[in-house]
Amino acid sequence: MEDTLALIAFAIGIFGTVFGIYKHFKNPQTELEKNQIKTDKELEDKASLLSQKEVQGKAELLAQQVQWEKEANEKRFCDMHILLKDAMSLAENHVHTVDTKVDKLCENVNNMGIEIAKLATTISERIPRKE
Repeated sequence: MEDTLALIAFAIGIFGTVFGIYKHFKNPQTELEKNQIKTDKELEDKASLLSQKEVQGKAELLAQQVQWEKEANEKRFCDMHILLKDAMSLAENHVHTVDTKVDKLCENVNNMGIEIAKLATTISERIPRKE
């Protein structure tokens, strides 16, 4: 029985040694895999964060460009409004000038008509008709 107990103790010792060696090599490998997964996840999070910041930066730049374009358009429309206002004022002045000149011309034509009628009357009175 002593031999059996010694054999069992020896088998347990061998089994413990093998298990210890197995555990010694397996635990670092498992820990290394866990660390690798953790590192990969951290890198993925950092890459995701960087891409979000990049997208946010592009969005801010685009928003700034849109704002500048909006301000430029507003300035152009204000300038166009001023030019149109000046053009309308100039056109109104020209229309008024032309209107005044046409009125004066009508008055002169009417006066000439009256003068022509007077002349026709004077001529017909002084020069008798030939019969």
